[in-house]
Amino acid sequence: MLNPGFLIEDTFDVLVAGAGVTGICAAIAAARQGARTVLLEPRPFIGGNAATGLCIHTFKTKDGRQVVHGLAQEIVDRLVEQGGAVGHVPLPEGYVHSVTPVDADLFRMETTKMLAREGVTILYNTVLVDAEARDGRVERVLVCSKSQLGYLKARTFVDATGDADLASMAGAPVRTGWTGSGAMQPVSMMMRVVSVDTARACQALSEHPPAWATKRGVADPIPVYFHGTFTRWNGILRELGVYDHDDHQFWTNTVWPDQLNFNGSRLANIDGNDPLALSRATVELTGQLQKLGAFLRANVEGFERASFVPNAFVGVRETRNVNGLYELNEEDIRAGRKFADTIGQGCFPVDIHHPDGKSQEHIDIGGNGAYDIPYRSLLPQGMENLLTAGRCISVSNYAHGATRNMAPCMTTGEAAGIAAALSAKAATPCPELPMARLQPALRRVGLYLGEAVA
Repeated sequence: MLNPGFLIEDTFDVLVAGAGVTGICAAIAAARQGARTVLLEPRPFIGGNAATGLCIHTFKTKDGRQVVHGLAQEIVDRLVEQGGAVGHVPLPEGYVHSVTPVDADLFRMETTKMLAREGVTILYNTVLVDAEARDGRVERVLVCSKSQLGYLKARTFVDATGDADLASMAGAPVRTGWTGSGAMQPVSMMMRVVSVDTARACQALSEHPPAWATKRGVADPIPVYFHGTFTRWNGILRELGVYDHDDHQFWTNTVWPDQLNFNGSRLANIDGNDPLALSRATVELTGQLQKLGAFLRANVEGFERASFVPNAFVGVRETRNVNGLYELNEEDIRAGRKFADTIGQGCFPVDIHHPDGKSQEHIDIGGNGAYDIPYRSLLPQGMENLLTAGRCISVSNYAHGATRNMAPCMTTGEAAGIAAALSAKAATPCPELPMARLQPALRRVGLYLGEAVA
């Protein structure tokens, strides 16, 4: 029987829900501002999609100008020192100018150490159950751990769940899926491939010039990123039952000469808010990747001795977005718009995997190749002490294709953590936090605000 009562009885300054890349940056940033911070994570590990082997996209615009800095860059620098990253590598052809692959396990270990160093309380295996709010203020959240069901209090809250779980529970208005239909982009599962000859695999599979990088202690350059389609094997893949369509696209990344992170699965019509649907997706995608691994070993050079390990959880692209004080939209992205209340910039192009699960669309950012993320897009309507960050911020379906990726998520996470800490310290509602106070704090930690407009 679960024990009633509080897990921790006193009040934190900042509570961050979700310990993916967004929540990690939010919690570290809040703690560095002097806020007593707690980080909730339902899984037994942190890192989210970075812990699955996904490449971090992207720090640089199409013309090679870096606009993502701050904690995101600090983490990459720390991983480079350990051999767990190779920096930002130019991609000769593709929808991004550069790629930033990282080792999934080293990312998880290093960020765990960073959180501990800053004194953040991490509650693993702790599920957010409900939130109590009154007059636009979140008062406490109900959480469940292995043996306890209880409440946590904080002065300010950051929803970094990706699914706007905390915001939705607190009564903030949200949009689910595509406006009108509620359809969501398909889900995927990463696969780690070990004992693979990455150079030969790249030669056999890549349909575009790959990104190559050198690494200390490794004699030859490594193809750290390459992509293409399985068009030439359409018949075999259909016969094996891997896909129900032809010309399936895949992407790979690595920082090692004998390992690959393989992004080659997809499953449509899955509601990422529904635990039963996600459980079904876990079963189906694990099976899909087992078949894909067998296909690669039998048919593609470089994989003859490889072993294939599907990831432990499903990667979700789209569920809920809050209705914020401003909704970043298609026109903003197409124009590369700048805002007076910017908290950072993004430069990843619009990347939409269509809900039918059979195609995707990439569209460049306009203007100078970067767009501002306004502070208002982090603020749910009607809420005083709640910020959102990462995938669930206030954006249209179109803009979501640009903001949902890890680099902009790390930027919004860091900004939300700083804003939450400043609001808690000054007892100021988050929407009333002056830009004259927030933006200098963001600049001091290295976040790039570009040319803010009046």
